[in-house]
Amino acid sequence: MDQFVRTEQLLGAQNMEKIKNASVAVFGLGAVGSFALEALARTGIGNLRLIDFDTVDVSNINRQLLAYHSTIGREKAVLAYERVKDINPSCKVEIHSSFVNAQSLEDLLSEDSDVVVDAIDGLNSKINLLVGAKQLNLSVVSSMGAGGKTDISMIRTGDISETCVCPLARVVRQRLHRRGLYQGIRAVYSIEKPLNKQAFRPEDAVAALPDHGRPRPPIGTVSWVPGVFGLTIASEVIHMIIQRPQPPHPGEPV
Repeated sequence: MDQFVRTEQLLGAQNMEKIKNASVAVFGLGAVGSFALEALARTGIGNLRLIDFDTVDVSNINRQLLAYHSTIGREKAVLAYERVKDINPSCKVEIHSSFVNAQSLEDLLSEDSDVVVDAIDGLNSKINLLVGAKQLNLSVVSSMGAGGKTDISMIRTGDISETCVCPLARVVRQRLHRRGLYQGIRAVYSIEKPLNKQAFRPEDAVAALPDHGRPRPPIGTVSWVPGVFGLTIASEVIHMIIQRPQPPHPGEPV
């Protein structure tokens, strides 16, 4: 039995063909990105490019699919590769354990990608990715802030120009405006006002790697909100793919 038979039953054979032929790049394999990747792999995306420079640490276990006590210290990109191949051995998976910046994007972004998923935490990396993807005229689904939230009923989707309440979305819009980009990015965001009930301890600050910025104060998180963010991103990606016209078969008139 085809492992995707139930998905095909719902979406149809023609749409499954589009999904199996699609190429998706996922930038960021943490809380949001790991759930997005999981859903994309289980839906049958045929080609995945996975990018994350980070390794698993114990603080990831409360919300990230790739994080277990047994995976602490391992590269997230490698773990993601192993997980996808175990879900769908036929999927072509390319991984990059790379930090995203203006220089590395030249190698990490590909015009062959049907959709780019932005699940990056770092603001500068996020902006560079969004601008770079749009310069290549690529479809993008971007995650805004999932931290400090507890209510999944407040999660919304829309163009980046429509986002509201979310502090990260506000800063992203401002930064994009400086680069001349005002719309055309699909965003997943929450209209819940951020919460953080306890002040963070200095020893819990997220350490920065060399040349990757300063240590950042952690934001309180739960398992379910980033998960729903990621699953919502996957839904947006699949809808983008199946709404595209089916390319003609060889020999057919264009």
